[in-house]
Order: sequence, then structure tokens, then C-alpha cells
Amino acid sequence: MRSHLGCTGSVSLGQLGDDTQKRLEQIAASWLEYSPECASLVVRHVQPDDVPPMREVAGELLDFLHAVSDSERAQIPGGALYYQDEPTGQYVRLKVWKGGFLTVAWARPDYTHAQWESFRNQPVVLVFEPFQRLNGSVSFEGNPTAADDLRRLLDKTAGEYSQGDYSISSSVRRVDVTLCDVNADALTVINALRYLAKPGTLSGEIDLSSFRVGDLEDYCRFSFRAGETWMARPQLWSDTPDAPVSAADSVSQAA
Repeated sequence: MRSHLGCTGSVSLGQLGDDTQKRLEQIAASWLEYSPECASLVVRHVQPDDVPPMREVAGELLDFLHAVSDSERAQIPGGALYYQDEPTGQYVRLKVWKGGFLTVAWARPDYTHAQWESFRNQPVVLVFEPFQRLNGSVSFEGNPTAADDLRRLLDKTAGEYSQGDYSISSSVRRVDVTLCDVNADALTVINALRYLAKPGTLSGEIDLSSFRVGDLEDYCRFSFRAGETWMARPQLWSDTPDAPVSAADSVSQAA
């Protein structure tokens, strides 16, 4: 999460009666407050205390939603609160759907349904350079010194982490590269591969993640195919489980 601010987001509550608004304004909370100007729950400036933040945020959200009448709750437009736990890096979304339904999800980067865009060195937001972690494999045709040129570049990493490894093998026609937790500047590596490869021969993928917690929104994947370079951000949230639980399973678990 780029901001590293702990909790962000807002939840729109829509049109509420005077009595409901008074109840919301009287709720004692540390993280959230009702803003009548925008008819929303917003994150307030928080002074740290001894209560686990996730417990407080979730409990306060439920307190506010409970203070809204059933008929008003059915008309809630919704919104989401995002909590970043700094020590563990866990990133949690509390989403209030239209009608007042509430779901909780932990971020899990997934590229299965990612939206791809052509990458032509346009400005992009990435993980802060010293913490960039590269994984993936690529293959290309290049000149006889391409493997050595790439090896020298990877050995000049400006990062803060020595862990990670890479392998580069070359033959008369091909250069094969595998990156495993390599701490190197992603754009420098991407552009070097495109420069060293003969046109139309570069193929493979490289994932960019981070050695520090809290950078999930800046992860990305670079893909090389058909002479083009593509880029995608992972989806962080899944609104439904991967494997739906059947009614029979629910009954057996309850028993």
C-alpha cells in the first residue's frame, strides 16, 4: 500500500434520517467518524493506543452500521476501508456493498484476470527501487556478448538485499535467463533485455514484487511476446472464494 498510513478509505451511507445521524455522531470511536457533509464514514486522525488496530477498525465499522435502521441500510451506496498492518504486511479490505452487506478479504496478488497494457517506457508507479525483487524467466536471440553484458548489469545492483540468484546460459543462437528474488532495478533490466535482444525474439515474463511489506499496489508483471512489451497489475481482491462451498458441505461442517 503506497501510503503506509494504516487505514484508508470511506463508506458512503447515503440519505439518513435526523435521528440516525444523531446516533452516528454520538458513537465513540478512535479510527472512524461520521461526516454529515458527505454522509459517509471516514478515517480520522488516529493516536495509537494499546488495542489492536484491526479489531478497533472492524468493531467501529460494525457499530456505525448497526446504528443505521434496516430500511436505511438497504439503501446504503457502500464503499471500503483498507487496513495495512505494518509489522506483518497483511493488507485487509472491509467492503460494504450496496445494501449494507459486509465482506472481509485479505489481499492476494493474482494475475489470472489482469488487464494488460502496452509498455513503451511511459511513466509508471513501481516498487521503490532499493526494494525491487525480480522473478521470472526470459529467452532471446542476441549478439555473442549479450549474456556477459546482462551478467555485468545484474551484478551492479543498487539494491539493499544480497539474497537472490540468477542464471544465464547461452548457445550459438539463444540466451536463457532465470531470475530468482534478484534485487535489481526493474526498468534497467527490462530495457537492457529489449536492447540486447534481436527484434521479435524476446519472450518470457518477469514479476516485480518487493522485499519490504506494504507495496502490494505497486507490484506488476512484464511480459514479452510478439516483439512487444506488456505490463499488468495484479488483482488484489477476490470477492468470492475459489471453491464455492456446497449446501451439503455447509451442513456437514455445521454438524
